[in-house]
Amino acid sequence: MTYKKVVLKSCNPKEYPDLEITCRVIENGEIGEYVSQIPEDKKCIGTKVGKVSARVGKEGETVKSVLRTTVDGKDYILSEEEGTVKVRDGHPDIVVTNLESNSQESYVVKAAKFEGTYTPNGDGTFTPVPDPRVLTEVPEHVIIKTLWGSEAICLKGGYIVTYNADENDYNVLERGARESTYVTTPYTKAPVLKKTQQ
Repeated sequence: MTYKKVVLKSCNPKEYPDLEITCRVIENGEIGEYVSQIPEDKKCIGTKVGKVSARVGKEGETVKSVLRTTVDGKDYILSEEEGTVKVRDGHPDIVVTNLESNSQESYVVKAAKFEGTYTPNGDGTFTPVPDPRVLTEVPEHVIIKTLWGSEAICLKGGYIVTYNADENDYNVLERGARESTYVTTPYTKAPVLKKTQQ
């Protein structure tokens, strides 16, 4: 078993310092086994419903995504990532911003994928196409190695999201984001999950 210390940056450094935490590291091929050992009452089926805004990006544009979390009533930066807008098959990527999450983070989505993932609301915003997936609440701080090679931090009480267990495709969901952008139903062992990642 491997552990790693990480530092969460304070969102208000004048009021409180950064927070050092120790996370259990779970390799990509081990995530499925880890999730299977967590009791079923810690699992649910989640469907993302939070509205987003979207715009066509400019080729070469850098989009910085900052994900925040709250620990003991204090806000910290959980992760920071950058994406670059590219033109694929003649179409520039779309820059999507979550309007209802605590962080209101932005990220880059391929144009073709965006069309299949979101539907317009008629007011300039978009809502995700229903795509239920298993959300598993973790009992400890963990870092999972994602399919695409990055490390994703999931604090105790957050969730590991199962996209495609057969392909070891998992991501994480911050507890506050689940509460603000997902609706949940009781866990069933065989939900119909579409192969969609964002």
